[in-house]
Amino acid sequence: MAETLDSVERALSALLLFGADRREIGVTELAGLLGCSTSSAQRTIHTLTKMQFLRRDDERRVYRLGTGVLHLSRAWQRTASLASIARPVVTELSEHTGLTATFAIADHAHMRAVISVDGPEGPLRDYPMAGELFPAHVGAISKAFFAHLPRAQRDHYTSQRPLARYTAVTSMNPRELEAEFARIRELGYCVTRGEYDEQVSALAMPVKLGHEPLGSVSVSTLGELPDTAVLTEPVGLAARTIGQLLSRRG
Repeated sequence: MAETLDSVERALSALLLFGADRREIGVTELAGLLGCSTSSAQRTIHTLTKMQFLRRDDERRVYRLGTGVLHLSRAWQRTASLASIARPVVTELSEHTGLTATFAIADHAHMRAVISVDGPEGPLRDYPMAGELFPAHVGAISKAFFAHLPRAQRDHYTSQRPLARYTAVTSMNPRELEAEFARIRELGYCVTRGEYDEQVSALAMPVKLGHEPLGSVSVSTLGELPDTAVLTEPVGLAARTIGQLLSRRG
């Protein structure tokens, strides 16, 4: 039994080695990082590749994450687990600010609201916000995330596809959007007014795992927001807390 558990731990540890600073790995490198023999590392990689959690680059003889990881990630995002982790933080943010608070994660060219807690003024819409999709080029909750993607990836979602106009102030000009993304990165947050819903104002900040953006947290209301300086601290704290809870350190 102990040998079986060791092999499972070794396989999971191998997957957890991947991240922003390590996108590929070889057998010898894996053996050194895991502190195991080369033959054990080879068996681990062979099993993970067979199960499609890794894929082999035949030319360079290294391995990268495979579609099995994507399948698990999407399955997890669609379950209640992610919402249950973020709910206490989002609820506290709403209660502290007196505004509607929302946590959303990336879903291709959109942000998908995982959890949204209404403020004292009640719902901003006549239907639940959870599950709502926000386009990449519209609104604080999307722009706060997409501003922190690599330029080529962001262009794929903004300048290389048709953009829809939702209100009179929706920007569909790629140059204007890119200039705004630069300002968001400089400030660390995004504020919008009436871009997606005409009467709604919002402030959002990115949620990161290390240096990698995962999603964003926002507060929103009908009409004007309170002073931005009052909101950035609690929204930033919520974004950092969710990032920590979703990281291995958390």
